[in-house]
Amino acid sequence: MADNNGEYRAETETKEQVETQIDEVQDKVAARKKKIVKEIREWVVALVVAVLIVLVIQSFLFRIIRVDGHSMDTTLADGERLFVTVADVRFGSVHRDDVVICHYPGRGLTYFVKRCVAVPGDTVYCENGVTHVVYQQDGETVDEPLDDRFAQYYVYGSDHDYEPYVLGDDEYFVVGDNRYNSHDSRDWNGPTATGGGNDGSEDNNVGPISKGKIVGHVRNVIWPLNSLRKVD
Repeated sequence: MADNNGEYRAETETKEQVETQIDEVQDKVAARKKKIVKEIREWVVALVVAVLIVLVIQSFLFRIIRVDGHSMDTTLADGERLFVTVADVRFGSVHRDDVVICHYPGRGLTYFVKRCVAVPGDTVYCENGVTHVVYQQDGETVDEPLDDRFAQYYVYGSDHDYEPYVLGDDEYFVVGDNRYNSHDSRDWNGPTATGGGNDGSEDNNVGPISKGKIVGHVRNVIWPLNSLRKVD
């Protein structure tokens, strides 16, 4: 009987040891899972915070935009990276001659870099294919043709001509510095045109855009390094 009891105790102790080892392994697996879940949660939180920071920076502080195309030659070159301030546009004003990043009506979130050539209260018109901006400067009236070379092609007038139009309280006229290779506010048939302007229709007309379409003010070229400069 003693031998049987001894064998029984040995078997019991062995079983308890195995169960203890199993419990230890399970505890280690559970602890490892908990650690992994915690690490994943920390990474997710860090990623969400990083995204929120980027969104706040882009929405209220600044953005880095790449120039794509030649519509702003020779002020800006294709491929250059721009430092664009946002807060001064969102909470402030857009001025005549500011170089801006903007969206066009009906073109989604595509970015366009243009120069603001007319602001609320200025007058725009098109005569013989030439777009004019009329504004007050130093107490004098300035009538500035934006693309006077077009006049030689439309000596008898153009289908795109329109009468003087005063920009409304929330209308801005944006044009590329490369005036003869730029799709911009000049692509408009005037205030009676169907499409373009602020109505958001999906066609190639642009016309005046609202301040809400202007994303930011281009301040500097920051890349490539040999082209660092302020943008005027």
